[in-house]
Parts: sequence; structure tokens; C-alpha cells
Amino acid sequence: MRTIAVLSLDGEHYEVDGYYQGQQRKAQWYNVVKSSDRSVQLEHLEEFPSHDKIRELLN
Repeated sequence: MRTIAVLSLDGEHYEVDGYYQGQQRKAQWYNVVKSSDRSVQLEHLEEFPSHDKIRELLN
């Protein structure tokens, strides 16, 4: 698992982590972690999430 991006969304910061297996260049899935407390907000997303997708899934 490695951090791919940090997104600022509605005053909060979220890290998008990608899970890679072996030498793959594309992540198998993505997790969204709230930066302030390291809590996992969304798990096993099949596609890299956009700002709008994160908003939609968190509400």
C-alpha cells in the first residue's frame, strides 16, 4: 500500500492509498484515509476516486 495523492475536500484532507501487488503499475484497489486522524473512510474502491465521488460516498 502506498499513498498516491492527498486531496483537500471541504476543509479536510484525505489521502488516497493504492494497493499494488508485486511489480504492478496500476493499483488493484484504492482506500481513502482522513489525514487528521488516519481513519479509513472508504475501502477497496476499484477506480481512483474523484473529489465528487468521495463527497458522494461519504454522504
